[in-house]
Amino acid sequence: MLNQNTIYLITSDAEAGTMETLPLIEELLIISNDHFEKGKITFEAHHKVCITSESSIESVSDRIDIDRSNAIKVLKDKFAFREILSKIYSSYKYKLIHASEIDNLMIDVKSVIKPSKGCFGTAVRIIEPSTDFRKLNVELKAELLKNGSIFSESVLSKDYFIVEQFIEGEEYAVDMFYNSKGEACIINIFHHPMPANKAYLHMIYYSSKTVFDKIYDKSKLFFTQLNNLLGVTNFVMHCEFKLQGEDLLPIEINAMRFGGMGLGNLVFHSLNVNPYLYYLNDHEPDWQNIWAESKNSNVNFTFFIAYNSQNKSLNEYHPNYEKMKQQFTEVLLEQRFDYKRQLAFAIYCLKETENSIQKLLEIEFDNYFTPGEI
Repeated sequence: MLNQNTIYLITSDAEAGTMETLPLIEELLIISNDHFEKGKITFEAHHKVCITSESSIESVSDRIDIDRSNAIKVLKDKFAFREILSKIYSSYKYKLIHASEIDNLMIDVKSVIKPSKGCFGTAVRIIEPSTDFRKLNVELKAELLKNGSIFSESVLSKDYFIVEQFIEGEEYAVDMFYNSKGEACIINIFHHPMPANKAYLHMIYYSSKTVFDKIYDKSKLFFTQLNNLLGVTNFVMHCEFKLQGEDLLPIEINAMRFGGMGLGNLVFHSLNVNPYLYYLNDHEPDWQNIWAESKNSNVNFTFFIAYNSQNKSLNEYHPNYEKMKQQFTEVLLEQRFDYKRQLAFAIYCLKETENSIQKLLEIEFDNYFTPGEI
């Protein structure tokens, strides 16, 4: 019999980072995805459950209450998600196309193309009316083939794409959950600046009091409006936005999990806020007091993904971890990966200044790989 005072965390080895940096509590029951799929566990609406990787979303969706299952299907399918968003943002423009249409695609304005189901920024591109779409199609197919070996079709779609209007503005992300009353509880807010090399899309996220002050109220309003449509409780989400002027516009929502690869655990390693404990206890951290009492209110707590080299063979070169760490101001946590099995060789939790973050965004990871194997 399942316990109401337990969080059930379904884990997968498809994506490193979350488990290696996990803040443990006694009430957290960890279940491997393989064990879960072979077993007969089902979750009712009052059970608190979440996942570590998109690769578990389908199996969990099949054995969870109908409200959360329906919400997962809507949020995972980018087209269905945009159908929902159109009820909140009536002027939003988007369309669904088949991969076979990309070669002859015609657009009038700057737009974004992305797989209808996707993760880790795979095959996401900004496109213009002047884009060479035949060349783009070749690039997208190659990227989908490469990352498709890690993520299943249920996680990463190869046949259908969303084309939508490009939203100008800075990108932000929010980790949150709806509690047992359906109220939105914010667990962390991040600024997501763009790296010089767009292949390293998720390289840096950082959190600070300034970021919270800018985004908190706007995100709360959106989550309230969204749950008027979804109607879910006990539901964890990682959400990505763009701030266009004063408007916070959603880009993507990942259901049933906090930020991937350990991003969701940054708040524990920086501010000692355990997201799973707050989810269990059904309430939001007291952010006003946390930032008021923090001696680091002017610090940028930074999550850094050290990507693999793009142009050097991983059979002939290995990561230079010491050289990498020399670029940081203060390392709070280092977690190394098996770089031959993952898309990155490490993640770091850091304390950084605004200036140092700007320098980190210029990094080219080819320069941090050394001849020979470890």
